[in-house]
Amino acid sequence: MKLLICDDDISTIDVIESQLDLRQLGIRKLFRAYNGKMAEDIIDKEDPDLILCDIDMPILSGIHVLEHVYEKKKDIEFSFLTCYEEFEYARKAIQYGATSYLTKPFDLEEVKACIQKMVANVRKKHLSIDGQSKNDSLLSSIFRQASDGIFGTDKDIVDAALRGNGVSFDASSSWRIVFSCADMTDAIRKTWNKDLLVFTASRLHDEALLDYVGSAHSVVNSDDRFIWNFCFIGDPMDDETLKKRCQKLIDFSETYMSMHPVVLISEPFPFYETANVVCDLYEKMRKIRYYSGSIFFQSEEVDATEQGSVKLNESQILWYLKKRDEAGYQEYIASLLEQMSCTKEELDAFRKELINIFVTHFKDNGMSANSIFMNERVMEADQRSADSKNNMIAYADVLFAIQQNEVQDVLDSESIIVRAKKYIDENFRENIDRNDVAAVTFVTPNYLSKLFKNSMNMNLREYINQLRIEEAKRLLLSTSLSVSEIASNVGYYNISYFSTVFHKIVGVSPYDWRNQKGEDDEADR
Repeated sequence: MKLLICDDDISTIDVIESQLDLRQLGIRKLFRAYNGKMAEDIIDKEDPDLILCDIDMPILSGIHVLEHVYEKKKDIEFSFLTCYEEFEYARKAIQYGATSYLTKPFDLEEVKACIQKMVANVRKKHLSIDGQSKNDSLLSSIFRQASDGIFGTDKDIVDAALRGNGVSFDASSSWRIVFSCADMTDAIRKTWNKDLLVFTASRLHDEALLDYVGSAHSVVNSDDRFIWNFCFIGDPMDDETLKKRCQKLIDFSETYMSMHPVVLISEPFPFYETANVVCDLYEKMRKIRYYSGSIFFQSEEVDATEQGSVKLNESQILWYLKKRDEAGYQEYIASLLEQMSCTKEELDAFRKELINIFVTHFKDNGMSANSIFMNERVMEADQRSADSKNNMIAYADVLFAIQQNEVQDVLDSESIIVRAKKYIDENFRENIDRNDVAAVTFVTPNYLSKLFKNSMNMNLREYINQLRIEEAKRLLLSTSLSVSEIASNVGYYNISYFSTVFHKIVGVSPYDWRNQKGEDDEADR
């Protein structure tokens, strides 16, 4: 594939070209442009497959370049790599179909992931012209329409629809569905891109369950948190073999994708009954979706006492607290308690788990846990919490309500920017980004970026880099650590990237700065 990098900062292009193995990423030819007009000329002449482009450039901006691609109807994967975080630029990027919007100074791993995503998108488009992909697209469409009830459940009507699409099976053919539900929270928190995660999950189902390279048999849906995947199994397979393959699917998801799906296997059914089967599977999944990593059959009754103790999922609780999603939180707590026999011992263990999660949340956000657990309402509910399921629900509700009040008090009494700066000042040596900072200030990343830029006259990344470089300068002078060790100590895991940022802020490389300061000290003696 052909990649065009357009940036008036030559060092940016140099770093990407020298530090990333472009050939391994699938890039066979690289074009360089240093202004928007030069980029447009290369686009018209060379037809690159991918474009990484800065926004603020001489002659023509990156937005103009993106508009040029859009107006010329060029089928090119386009991503911005820029210092600008303003919403208007992001809005235009989305409007004209940009794949990603990365801010400088960039993290090379983010750039690598961005290029991988663009390459994958191009390959998906190219595959659409070959036989397998056409077959995949047809089958996927058939399965989705059947799942959505488009064909209905009349055998003759479904048969006619299948014949009209030229598929190789009829309405009476026997099928099974493997239905999985997985929470994406941990995966996205560990830098998975949601679109790539959904795409990977659908392919994984076909490969793990059917040894099929592709995603023809999978129908995937998602919201902000969950991925639901229906995989249609047409090959005869006994329960034990199918269960082993489902375990393989779970193991791979947990190991490589940080997701812990629950799997529900349907009984065999004639294809024309798909819509009814899907409705029944959805209803059963609603009752078992919090049994992460478990496998169930459609016909079996779920007995909570046989499943072992129900565990609270810390990530899910923290998600509800962060999003202020009281309804989701209440549904989750009630669903877990429905799965328990609710003995006094079980409820007391549940209560302790819940308290530990709230304490962790308060500590992580620099707030006092005493303020919530010494609250009169909380103490009163706590005393009765282990007496019954309803009392435990009431206790959980009170905890959520008081926590939300405490968060609001913090927001009212302490500036968002003050909290953001405090968090960055204490954690700039770690691998933090604006999502981490937004989480502790209880605002969205975009809103935080806008507030920070208006208040500090610099974006979050620039502020983080300034702190890191100041600490690096101190270590260069006061220690004998190597430049590579210092880079790692202040939060950079790529020495080339560290040198680029250092040079941009200080004006010289870290090596030259250390040597110059050493010579100055000698001259002063």
